[in-house]
Amino acid sequence: IGGHMDKKYHHGDLKIQLIKSGLHMIQEDGINKLSLRRLAQMCNVSEAAPYSHFKNKEELLIAIQEYVTEQLLKCLQDAYEKTEHCNSPIAILNMGKAYVQFFIKYPEYYSFLFAQPYLKIDLSMDNEPNAFEPFQYYKEKTYTIYKNEGFDEERIKYGIIAMWAKVHGIAAIASMQGVNRDFEWEDVLDKILVE
Repeated sequence: IGGHMDKKYHHGDLKIQLIKSGLHMIQEDGINKLSLRRLAQMCNVSEAAPYSHFKNKEELLIAIQEYVTEQLLKCLQDAYEKTEHCNSPIAILNMGKAYVQFFIKYPEYYSFLFAQPYLKIDLSMDNEPNAFEPFQYYKEKTYTIYKNEGFDEERIKYGIIAMWAKVHGIAAIASMQGVNRDFEWEDVLDKILVE
């Protein structure tokens, strides 16, 4: 049943579609209401279709986390690479702005991502395996830039934590509902983020 509906998606597209619809469903109804069956209905495919990609809800949640993480990483990489002198502190500012703008654009990603039990943030200056990749990327680039500026290890370490705390905090506020403000985030990011 519903076989003809499946033709709408190429194999790879369906996976992304399921992930995006899953995020939407989590946003609307919370993680507990998420089910592969409801997802199949939402995407207009047979109930069996999602199971060709995910064994169960757990696997779907991991895939959603990986997808969002990848998008955020790409967004930070773009910001860094598009900076004219990518070894200047401007690149750090641009990555910070990109981080906030990402979550302004996709507020549901913020609440989803940072509620995940599998998410490891490594605030140490080590390279913890399986740590949250966007933060590792940001940390590595910022470290190099601060090092070039002649900062000592301790200043670098706390500079990295302070900057992330700031952008992460702004992203949290920006993705909340019910925040009354008389400005656009885009207009104030430069003012807030510049130390």
